[in-house]
Parts: sequence; structure tokens; C-alpha cells
Amino acid sequence: MIHPTAIIEEGVELGENVKVWAFAHIRTGSKIGDNCVIGEGAHIDTGVQIGNNVKIQNHALIYHGCIIGNDVFIGPNVVTTNDYYPSVFGDWKNNGRFRSTYFCKGCSIGANSTIICGVRIGVDALVGAGSVVTRDIPDGFLAYGNPARPIKEK
Repeated sequence: MIHPTAIIEEGVELGENVKVWAFAHIRTGSKIGDNCVIGEGAHIDTGVQIGNNVKIQNHALIYHGCIIGNDVFIGPNVVTTNDYYPSVFGDWKNNGRFRSTYFCKGCSIGANSTIICGVRIGVDALVGAGSVVTRDIPDGFLAYGNPARPIKEK
């Protein structure tokens, strides 16, 4: 199911049974696995890799360099980054500021969280709503706050 207002650029790989809702934008070179849901107004940037059974809620912004494993939940209005020292000046692709971000199998990211590039959200980890993730979250841990800190194992 692809909503007629969704924009899916040429060169996107969509798996089986993918649902893309209104006004979502999926850019060239992205790969989306089977049984995924891309919410209304979500932005999936070039080269993003998304596993199977992933749900990306409304208005989430998933930028270049994000690698999302299977069974991941990304809440509404989650924002990722991909430039560790953003600036209008300089050569973005070759300046060493770009960092990939990893969302491991089964992790969940709460609404309105911001994920700073270069981190790994562990297997089955949970990030509480409104958190700012600036460092890795271990497998199976609940983390929240600004900056998000691992609080306890789930």
C-alpha cells in the first residue's frame, strides 16, 4: 500500500508488504525490508537501510547513514542526525564529520527523541520519549533523558 501523495524516488528497494503513508518521502538508494510501515510525513534519506518488520511513525526524519535492524520501532517525530559538527561551510562528504548510526534488532525509540549520529542503540534497548541520545545504549537497557543515560535493564 503506497499512498498517492507519498514520494518514492527511483532506485529505492521496497520489500514485500510495505506500507507508505501520506506525504512520506523515500529517497534514492534506500533499502526497506519486508512488512515495514512508513508513517505520514516521514523522511527516509538516501542510502538508509531498513530491515524487516520495522515501524517508522509519522514525521520521523531518518537521515543518510542510518542502519535499522529488524523489528525496530521508531516513534513519531524522532530525528536522527548524520553530521557530528554541522556547518554550512566545507565539503560535507569528505570532512570526517559524517557518522553512521545503528539501530539494532528489536530496539524502540520513543516519540520526539533526537539521535546524534555515530551511536549504536543496542538489541532490544528502549529509548524513552523526548530523549537526546549522545552515546551508545547497551543491549536490553532502558535509557532516557537529556542526555539519555542507561537506567536499567528492561
